[in-house]
Amino acid sequence: MARRLAVRGLIFGLFSCCALCAMAFQEAPMLAERVEQGLLAPVQERLPEEPLVVEPIESIGRYGGIWRRVVVGPFDMMLGARMGYEPVVRWDRTGKHVVPGLAQSWEIEDEGRTYVLHLRRGLRWSDGVEFTSEAFRFAYEEFLLNKELVPVFPGWLTIDGTPAVIQTPDKHTVVFHFEKPYGIFLELLAFRGGQGAVYLPSHYLKQFHINHADKSAIQELLKEAGFELWYQLFARRASLNENPDLPTMGPFQLKTKPPAQRVIAERNPFYWKVDPVGNQLPYIDQVAFAQVQNIESANFKALTGDVDYQARYMNPANYSLFMQNRAKGGYRVQADVNPCSLVIYVNQCSKDLQLRPLLQDRRFRIALSVAINRKELIDLVYSGMAEPARGVASPFDPYYLPEYDSKYLEYDPELANRLLDELGLKRTSAGMRRMPDGKPFRQILNIYPSEMGTSFDLWELVADYWREVGLDFVTKTDAKTLSVLQVQNGNSDFWAYSIAGLHWVIDPLWYIPWYKSSYFAPLFGQYQDSSGKAGEKPLPEYQRLIDWYLELRSVVGDDALKLELGRKILGQWAEECYTIGICRDQLITIVSNRFRNVPKEIIHDYRVLTPGYIGIEQFYMEQ
Repeated sequence: MARRLAVRGLIFGLFSCCALCAMAFQEAPMLAERVEQGLLAPVQERLPEEPLVVEPIESIGRYGGIWRRVVVGPFDMMLGARMGYEPVVRWDRTGKHVVPGLAQSWEIEDEGRTYVLHLRRGLRWSDGVEFTSEAFRFAYEEFLLNKELVPVFPGWLTIDGTPAVIQTPDKHTVVFHFEKPYGIFLELLAFRGGQGAVYLPSHYLKQFHINHADKSAIQELLKEAGFELWYQLFARRASLNENPDLPTMGPFQLKTKPPAQRVIAERNPFYWKVDPVGNQLPYIDQVAFAQVQNIESANFKALTGDVDYQARYMNPANYSLFMQNRAKGGYRVQADVNPCSLVIYVNQCSKDLQLRPLLQDRRFRIALSVAINRKELIDLVYSGMAEPARGVASPFDPYYLPEYDSKYLEYDPELANRLLDELGLKRTSAGMRRMPDGKPFRQILNIYPSEMGTSFDLWELVADYWREVGLDFVTKTDAKTLSVLQVQNGNSDFWAYSIAGLHWVIDPLWYIPWYKSSYFAPLFGQYQDSSGKAGEKPLPEYQRLIDWYLELRSVVGDDALKLELGRKILGQWAEECYTIGICRDQLITIVSNRFRNVPKEIIHDYRVLTPGYIGIEQFYMEQ
């Protein structure tokens, strides 16, 4: 079966080639000055033959201004992801459909085994060098297949242990070939197919690659940078968040070398998108990232009006405080969509062999769920601005059904106590429970310090509800890296974070024992990911999830079968209660009163790289 899609030009409307040819292109004043000085080619020579045309959300913008953001580290800038979302194909503004990006059109051939992508002609890197299929060849042959740079070939480009083969038959064509049909590959490209994943600027990075650079020159560079190994130097030079010299295809390029209290990224003069009247994007001149120490400091800067547009780290529990200060701070507070639910992962392959049978008993997990008074919790922590949720996808996901949120969601301490009694967890005279062997039940609820600004008070309340039914829990927070390592290694039996609510089929670790980061069953995930060389073999109940998913990802063209398989997976999740869902909180976005072209409702989700899918290049400032 072969299928062809050849949509040209843009995100939200179709502009004919003739219309583009007749369009008079304009540029930012700061770039026009460079053109006049002979430092830069005219704008029409910097744009591709058919630029991608972006329809503004509100209106045609004006050039200029500095967009202020806050970060807690250099990688928080995300210039190659959320703040530089430029994949081969991309999500549209609904976050649901795949549309052209760097690739203008594509064909799906060989029953879904082969994807042929056609790049826009005349694209250029931020340094003016032509962007061609060479960027993909280099990324594949010299980066992904190099064991020193990438010890394990990316799982999303692998089918049953066999890596994809990437070919570049000409300078504008890139071919991905898989051994078996891969029905979700375009969606995966929209999620993961950006710079550093499938394409890299070879003309710049070759000078740091052991296969291309002079060995003595690399040694000098290593000495200068303070590294011992060539691949350490290469990784640093290939980072958009650390290297101002690295060419990019994104709207903004780093100008200040971290670390610094204030890091600047500036407009890309060769950016390949325009608005409907021919203005080269982005509208904004610079993005300024202010370094802060913690989430509380980030929220304080937003309260005082030092942020222009930001949702990351903004704590929904501060909603009333933000509203009280909005006039003084000169901003508006926008309540946005959060498809991800806050949940507690219950480790299904605990290293504590006495505890494991209890954690694998659905009655115990159901008892944990119905012991929580979510309405009271939401009123106390979120001032009512959240909704109870089980954390089994979300209404924004095509595989979701409302009944997933109705099972074991209502507060029922009587049922919780009855189930715990059935399990042999008897209460002492003090009201706390003991394990069947007589030892006190005392567990740690490990809390991940979330980038969503979630209040620690929420998790303390959950622990209080569990104590009310006799389960002694104490809360604990580790550093982010340590917290993740603990759960990946199977050392955290109760871990509080969030779960994917949108496009989980392209990020399966949340619902399938797929990787060590499958937090509900990390050792089963290790086994699946290593083909049985590590971790523990999944029990039949969990293997069933893997089998359904393997079938789902191979489906090409049969949406009904995809839907059936996806709902089998989520149905089992709803029934078995693998995670203890708390709620979907309404995330808040702080938007300066002068900031424009922001949608009135935004979906915040990693899989659509918010705010990247909106089109940050069309944001502008009124003054």
